[in-house]
Amino acid sequence: MTTQHLTQSHLYIRLSGLIIQTIALVTLLTGCQSRVSDQQLKAWHQEAVAENDRLTQIQSADLSKNWRLTVQGQVNTPLTLTWPQIQASAKDSFNSLKPYPDSPSTPSNFRGISVNSLLDRAGVQAGATEVTIVASDAYYATMPLREFVRQEGLLAIEENGKPIRRTDGGPLHLVFNHGAKDQEVKAVRNEWVYYVTHLIIGTEPLRLKVGNAKTLNRFDLEKLPRHTMTTFVGYKIGWSAEPVKLVGVKLKDVLDSLNLQLPTNALIKVHRKAMIPKEAQKTVVLSADILKSCDVMLAYGWGPEAQNIPASKGGPLTLAYGKNCTSDAVKNLAWLPFVESITVEPEVKP
Repeated sequence: MTTQHLTQSHLYIRLSGLIIQTIALVTLLTGCQSRVSDQQLKAWHQEAVAENDRLTQIQSADLSKNWRLTVQGQVNTPLTLTWPQIQASAKDSFNSLKPYPDSPSTPSNFRGISVNSLLDRAGVQAGATEVTIVASDAYYATMPLREFVRQEGLLAIEENGKPIRRTDGGPLHLVFNHGAKDQEVKAVRNEWVYYVTHLIIGTEPLRLKVGNAKTLNRFDLEKLPRHTMTTFVGYKIGWSAEPVKLVGVKLKDVLDSLNLQLPTNALIKVHRKAMIPKEAQKTVVLSADILKSCDVMLAYGWGPEAQNIPASKGGPLTLAYGKNCTSDAVKNLAWLPFVESITVEPEVKP
């Protein structure tokens, strides 16, 4: 299990407090009243566990009702499925061992959507060799498409007949079909992904929507002054722990090219790929003043040959910051993979 996927464990702890409180009550009662039988203690414990499960399932249902799954990238027909459509398509199942250290030694039964069926519906284009799985908590993982197919990737909504709780990776958990071969189980541990929202086949074409003005592509960005810098990438997935040459354009030049005259109080919001468009947690907010003194960059290439940034590295477009961005206002800003749109508040028209 990845560190990113442990961030929701507090939900279980909070709900399991009901069990702890019940056990504490039982302990108090047994100290005051010796006639409480072992059978009664067991019954109380079972009631507490059942209530904990009930509350957790309610919470999971609330989270899942607005869930979306998007299949995009190098496909003929991009797909977006709502939760009812996901449920209706979840017709596949298998038994598989889970790869986590504390998992049971017996297989679990998973039911969900075969990724192979989604790939057939979307139509994978020639040349696509990888699939990148994006989760709602900003984690993503990439694996060869052939391995994805060979291991029968399944977007599971149920485990052993019950909806998968948020604390267990739900409502949509990517799992694989493998048996008792311990090495095979360990090999795919990082590819079992919690909270799946997107499957990116290969790398999608660069498209950047700027307010209501225009959607820009790679050709549009290459018309602008080229900006390069060599630096450590601010997010680690897909990148080495060494400085990398990035190629792209300054955010200021993008806005200037569209004749957007920013007032001094303007806020520029850069949005990454998200299940809910322009979700606050997937957005970086910049003041207009920052762009005057800091090389805020949209990178579309990397390395000596300025090759395209693939989805496995958070491409095709990423938000980066130059070495001259030293103010406290910038130091804590996140680098963003999968940049898709920019908005300006208050809205500025060309």
